[in-house]
Parts: sequence; structure tokens; C-alpha cells
Amino acid sequence: MATVTTNHIRWRPPISIRFGFSGITVDEAVTLVQRRLKSQFPVLDKPKQCVYVVRLKGDVAIAYGLQFSPVIYIGEGDAAGRLYSHAKWIAALLVAVPNAEIEVRVADCVRANDADLCLYVEADLITAFIERHNCLPWFNRQREVKYAGKRSYEKEVKHEFAQRIGKVQGSNFLWAIRPTDNNEQYQSYDTGWYE
Repeated sequence: MATVTTNHIRWRPPISIRFGFSGITVDEAVTLVQRRLKSQFPVLDKPKQCVYVVRLKGDVAIAYGLQFSPVIYIGEGDAAGRLYSHAKWIAALLVAVPNAEIEVRVADCVRANDADLCLYVEADLITAFIERHNCLPWFNRQREVKYAGKRSYEKEVKHEFAQRIGKVQGSNFLWAIRPTDNNEQYQSYDTGWYE
């Protein structure tokens, strides 16, 4: 199969969700997160053929062993619908970590005769993350082995992948956090470590 280029994977402007106040319940926050996701979501060429990366933005990153990263989830498919359903854990994190900000990067993955391109892109993003941190992103449940390593990418696409899963230039993280074992999000965090 031909090399995947930037013509096939087009990253849209980021969606940002920030809460700068406390005293809100998770249920109240879910409604706000869903509303903000819907109002900022980009118009996509093929809405069910995309990949998305959910990242923290601002002062806080996630501790992955001795490393840290802003990435908390990598997904594919119907991003608008899936993010709407992810609003509960996004809201719980935003409520628990004051002044945290979530950034969602969405990319169209469209190439003639390759309707499943987004599956391969997601798998390769997850694989690159695992190679760097020896674990899955916090809210990912599984490694997409079936699709990993089956596409080749031009240099610019690989650079964009590195920007989506790593710390970008200008990042100024002051904290790297992780949930404790009494946190309901701990099981998600503790799943998917690789030696």
C-alpha cells in the first residue's frame, strides 16, 4: 500500500475545555463538557473516519512511570459521538484537578480505497505512545495489535504523530499526576503496562 501523507491525515484546530472554578459536581460538569465539545467540534469530511487524541494542557501532565505526557486517550471512529460519551471521565478529571484544561486534537483520515485508515492510524499512535512510556494512555483499555505497523507514513506525518503523543514545544508542565488506588479512575490508569 502507498505511503500515507498529510493529504490523507488532516489535523483540525484543537478543541479546548477548561474549568477555572471549583464547587461543581461531576454531573454538572458532564453537561458543560458535552456542551463545549459540541460547540467547538470541527466539521469533518468523513465524520466516522477520524482519529482523535485527548491531552491535558496547561501546568499538569500525567505521570507514566518516570516519564510524563499530556496524553490521556487515543481513539478513532465517530469522534463527536465517542467524545460525547467520554464526557463523564473528562468531567471527573477536570473537577478533580483545579485549572486543568483538556485539548482534543481530531484528524480526518481519508484515503481512496482505504476506508479503515483511521484504525491503522490509531493503532500506530498507541504503539508509538507505548514505545515511549511502556504503557497505554490512561483511559485506553487495549492495544490495537491487529492494525499496528501495517501502514507506512511520510516523514511529516510521523512528525505530527510525535507532536500529538508527546510534549510539544512551549509546554511548561509543572506537575505530573496519577490517580491513587482509592480513586475510581485508578483501574483505568493501572491497566496496560508493558515491561
